[in-house]
Amino acid sequence: DVRAVVTGGAGFIGSVLVDRLVARGDDVLIIDDLSTGSTDNLADARAAGSGTMELAVADIGETGTAELVAGHRPDVVFHLAAQADVRLSVDAPVSDARTNVIGMLRVLDGARAGGARKLVFASSGGTIYGEADPALLPFDEDTPQRPLSPYGVAKLAGGLYLDVYGALHGLTGTTLALANVYGPRQDPHGEAGVVAIFAGRLLSGRPCTVFGTGDQTRDFVYVDDVADALLTA
Repeated sequence: DVRAVVTGGAGFIGSVLVDRLVARGDDVLIIDDLSTGSTDNLADARAAGSGTMELAVADIGETGTAELVAGHRPDVVFHLAAQADVRLSVDAPVSDARTNVIGMLRVLDGARAGGARKLVFASSGGTIYGEADPALLPFDEDTPQRPLSPYGVAKLAGGLYLDVYGALHGLTGTTLALANVYGPRQDPHGEAGVVAIFAGRLLSGRPCTVFGTGDQTRDFVYVDDVADALLTA
């Protein structure tokens, strides 16, 4: 059986990934502080899975994170936990870095100490590129990265740290620069996730507000496709 750690595994994307891992028989440790995730998101995995699942309620920015990850002796670590509010990162960049940079390093140290063969990191395609030239669309791995928020800087740094740990310590890593993910379990009350926000407002009979000219475009990707990508990485 594969032993996996999923940080942020009680969240929107993480819980869908956990469903897949448990269904195929993996031994899964979830690390989540439940600040935005919910144990309700894990009900399907508990009911239907043939593998095992354990939830550790913990903040990845805390000092015990590396020991928690290493103690599971994972084959693979999926790092999805994050402070994901871009506006909060602007108002409180140190707090953002504590989770998104220091937390990343603690997870990397735990993966290394625990003998993990691979770490898959969920980055943010919507923030690491900044206001890139539309002529460069569609973006690829060689598109210049110019983040415009502390959150984007932290996500870019996370991918670079993963590359460095690979070069220094032999930890195989893959960074996925995800577009705007949508689907079941998405929070309709946050700052992002326009599909969930609009759906929630329509269901409650409230109007949907479009700012600007209405000519804006965004890339969307369904959460099941993201889970496929994480498992394939």
